Amino acid sequence: MNISSVRVRLWFLPFEYVEISKYGYSLAEFLWSGGTVLGWWNDQRIWLYKRTSSYLLAFIDTIAKSLGLNFDSAFVITAKVSNQEVYNRYVKEIMEFGDSSPVFTTLATVALINLVCLAGLMKKVVMNESTARTCYETMLLQVVLFAILVLINWPLYQGLFFRKDNGKMPNSIAIKSIALALSACTCFTFLT
Repeated sequence: MNISSVRVRLWFLPFEYVEISKYGYSLAEFLWSGGTVLGWWNDQRIWLYKRTSSYLLAFIDTIAKSLGLNFDSAFVITAKVSNQEVYNRYVKEIMEFGDSSPVFTTLATVALINLVCLAGLMKKVVMNESTARTCYETMLLQVVLFAILVLINWPLYQGLFFRKDNGKMPNSIAIKSIALALSACTCFTFLT
């Protein structure tokens, strides 16, 4: 390994230091104020979910209004604790998806696109050694990012596919999200 290749690979270390410091401090502060690690992890998820859904819905709303279309992306805030079953899930820090909302459709679609892309990449890496080498040399950070996003979205996958309680994603959202995600992935597959 020569010096130039080491220098090229070390460029991200200051950025990684900032990220580790930020999240480490955030976790320490959350624990110090009486929270749990799972509560902190859910808080990070919610931060990501709020940004993803609110920015996308605001963008769509702005474009629709600019085109003179009557598009209302408003959604109703749901009751957070309405019965004992919901309260028990809240105490166990299990995410609640019981009501239908455009926010859940957006989040589930983006989460499924991440999952399908990661699965497709892993399939290519396993099937072709040169793809694995190229992926490691050029796209390692992108693969790590996809893996982290899939991990962050695990409660969404549980709500879509595995949970049987009333807090799971409604079937209508699951069907819409699967159709949208597969359509997007199929379109991008044929474009490349």
